[in-house]
Amino acid sequence: MKREESLHQFLTEPIYCILGEALCLGRGNIETARQVIDAGVKVIQYREKHKSWREKYAEASQIAAMCHKAGVTFIMNDSVDLAIACGADGIHVGQDDAPYSFVRRLAGPDVLIGVSTNTIDEIKGAIADGADYVGFGPMYPTQSKKDANDVVSDEAIRYALTQNDMPLTCIGGVGPENMAHLYKEGFRSFAMISSIISQPDIGAAVRHMRDILSKAAQEG
Repeated sequence: MKREESLHQFLTEPIYCILGEALCLGRGNIETARQVIDAGVKVIQYREKHKSWREKYAEASQIAAMCHKAGVTFIMNDSVDLAIACGADGIHVGQDDAPYSFVRRLAGPDVLIGVSTNTIDEIKGAIADGADYVGFGPMYPTQSKKDANDVVSDEAIRYALTQNDMPLTCIGGVGPENMAHLYKEGFRSFAMISSIISQPDIGAAVRHMRDILSKAAQEG
């Protein structure tokens, strides 16, 4: 999938799912990815911190193939080499990972690149670098990411929502209990881990969240 196509999916699909086996209720990443795809989610990120390179490559290659067959954007977290090796459509990097310019040089022009941000300066930096989108958060306290930053400030939220030319997904404690509020504030993309992959019925969880967003859109 070309970068423009992946970006279009990012802009039109409100639900962004992040995989992590420790939170998959024993299903494993591949089976979880299959259920997420079957639920109609169009943006999936693979995020594994504690497996070997070869273990991650074996899994990510299978998930990438599943995503490509289904027309789903597949994003690799952190690892440029893994992203290239498994044919990922995108790469997501944090503030402590390889800088955007280096990732772009290695990955080439057709790969979507997202950057994690927590502050106004980090958003400005991502925009200046030319990132395709930013992940912004954590919005709320979260247990899904042990090394998460402090919750974003109200000032940073106000700034983020003024950056109309920078696609943004909010992350961190996001779920059905607060999505309507976030939507009404102006957010349109919601990156989630446990609110999707830790649910017994992934399809039902995704349908419920789509219903919440649809109702929030109708209410204005």
